[in-house]
Amino acid sequence: MPKNNHPDGFSLLEIVLVLFILGLLATALAPSVRDIVDRGRIETESRTLDDLVTTITRSFEATDLAQLNVAALPGTIPAAEAPTTFATATGSPYSTTLTTSWFAKVARLRGLSPQVGVAPSAALQPEVSKLVNNGFGQPRLLFAGPPESGKARFLLISLAAPSTQLILPAFESGAVWFDALWNHDWESRTVGLPAAWIARLTAAQAAAWTQGQAGTTQVHRLMVRRIVLPTFTVTVNNNHPTDHAFVSYLTDTVFTAPANSGANVTPEILGGRLITIHRGPALPGVEVLRFHLHENATVTLQ
Repeated sequence: MPKNNHPDGFSLLEIVLVLFILGLLATALAPSVRDIVDRGRIETESRTLDDLVTTITRSFEATDLAQLNVAALPGTIPAAEAPTTFATATGSPYSTTLTTSWFAKVARLRGLSPQVGVAPSAALQPEVSKLVNNGFGQPRLLFAGPPESGKARFLLISLAAPSTQLILPAFESGAVWFDALWNHDWESRTVGLPAAWIARLTAAQAAAWTQGQAGTTQVHRLMVRRIVLPTFTVTVNNNHPTDHAFVSYLTDTVFTAPANSGANVTPEILGGRLITIHRGPALPGVEVLRFHLHENATVTLQ
């Protein structure tokens, strides 16, 4: 019988060579695998933010300003009501849940029951935690813009990177900080940071945002959603010889159009508010019309 010159199994040299080749392949493929996983997480976060914007926008129709309406802003709600609590920090998770927390209102609109006084953490409130924290361990942040005529603005942001990699500048109230976020192109993969941010970060922190390959930066990792809630007015043409018209747009705010006074224009009212029109010599009178405000409206009383 002929002798077998190729015994079964591999020599040590062959095993080492195979392991060496596999190591080279793993090293070459690891960045690609990380990029694929990273892109998937960013795409998932983008869809989540879009869903949150839908819920926040839907809240503007809610008549329950304390529990549901995110646009319960100072000066636009009855004196007895507490305004929505928005984010006031950028570098730490939410430490507790308030009745008026923006995410508590969103949670209720989604059928959840947030626990007031309890942190929205994975251990204590897992469902609320999924709503308020992203897959990178960062809190989702909703900021209200400064008061302005014609609209109310909100910014929903989410940093798609661990805190060890990228840092946001500390929160500041006012238009400069808010507009630096609002006006920048955060979707570009080649743009740098807004000037206002560079002045508020250390050189190393700013450099981390601009590092990348082939001219790219990390700026796109800040995911930004802009929400605009317009304001409108109601014009009441009261041509009735004796009856006043009363426009109610909050529980304790009433605009009066006196009898036979012609055109009367209300102050600016946030879109989505429930408007009721009453007629008579005095309140409560008789309710003649009820509608949610989505555009400038005109009502005639004769």
